[in-house]
Amino acid sequence: MADYYSILGVPTTADSTRIRMAYKQRALEYHPDRNPGNPEAEEIFKAVNEAYQVLSDPLKKARYDARLGYQTDYHAETEAYWREVQRQQQYRRWRASQEASRYRFDKHYFRIQGLAFLTFLVIAGLCFGLIHTVYYFQALQREKEAAENRLKVNEVLTMFNEGQYDQALLRVNRLRDEHPLEFLFYATHDSLLFVIRNRAEESFRASDYSRSLPFLEVLKRHEKPQRLETLRKLAVCEYQLGDFEKALVAMKQIFNQQPWNLELLYQIGIIHLVNLNDPVQAEIYFTLGKRIFKENMTRIYGEAFEVVMIPADAPDIYYDLFEGRARANLALKKYAEAVTDCNWATFLRPQNGEGYRLRVMAKSNLPDAYNICRDARKAADLGADDADQLVKTFCR
Repeated sequence: MADYYSILGVPTTADSTRIRMAYKQRALEYHPDRNPGNPEAEEIFKAVNEAYQVLSDPLKKARYDARLGYQTDYHAETEAYWREVQRQQQYRRWRASQEASRYRFDKHYFRIQGLAFLTFLVIAGLCFGLIHTVYYFQALQREKEAAENRLKVNEVLTMFNEGQYDQALLRVNRLRDEHPLEFLFYATHDSLLFVIRNRAEESFRASDYSRSLPFLEVLKRHEKPQRLETLRKLAVCEYQLGDFEKALVAMKQIFNQQPWNLELLYQIGIIHLVNLNDPVQAEIYFTLGKRIFKENMTRIYGEAFEVVMIPADAPDIYYDLFEGRARANLALKKYAEAVTDCNWATFLRPQNGEGYRLRVMAKSNLPDAYNICRDARKAADLGADDADQLVKTFCR
């Protein structure tokens, strides 16, 4: 006979409340919804229901207690029975978990693997086909763009061959801006500048300045950055053709980049003085040259460089700058400044008679002139122009 008390897990002295609570706990534990596919749990659930049906009814419980007789051996057997049931249930759960974790290589396995491999091949084929199609259309697009770009370059070359140099270069510059990654436009731009540069150089070497000048002007407008050689040749051409103002513009652009270039500074001053008859501007540039001279000498010899320097070691450009400044100051009637410039000129190049001649002209306009005859004779001895006339005038 089944021990309903043991099934519910309550003592034989349990009241109705405790029996009901034990029933709910057991029923919830072994309910089929919580143990699907578990026949042992289903049997236990039925036994729990049966025990509750008996023990919850006072009349049935009294009859059951009378039959049961509270025999100890029966209780022991019931407890042993439930321990065995629980042990077998745990064993079956363990076996089920082992079976679930075991991988079986059967027909179903190979069928699944075959389908997976076939699916992979199909997807890989589709991807390959899609990529190949994309590459194909991209190649067509690139070829189309290349053909269009070649056509645009041919248009630029046609303009260039017709002598429309600026228009051709502006056009290819716009193409470069619109297509910054297209190498063809950059190569075309550089090639056009190379051709113009060669034509300018060829005419310049032949001293055909009027022919070289237009090419140099095109280079000046389109070279980025501007080349100093282009500016130098441009200045030479404009000077040789008599356009001194434009020549100065080019020379001053070079000087802005080479402020240490004293030869260029001297040329700018001479053009202002001789060609443009502008001694004011000439004096400004010659004075700048004088300042650079003093800075260089101070850096080499120190503050007292006039005492320790060796005049013969100084480059000729220093003498030229002082002679030019003396001429400018004479034109500006700054005779005392002109004498100072001539003193430096005769100090740097005592064998050059022009410095003495200019000093005679400056001193002759000063009220306290001295040694003017000696300078005139020195200029004549060194072969300076018109020095003999100065001797006749100032050496009576």
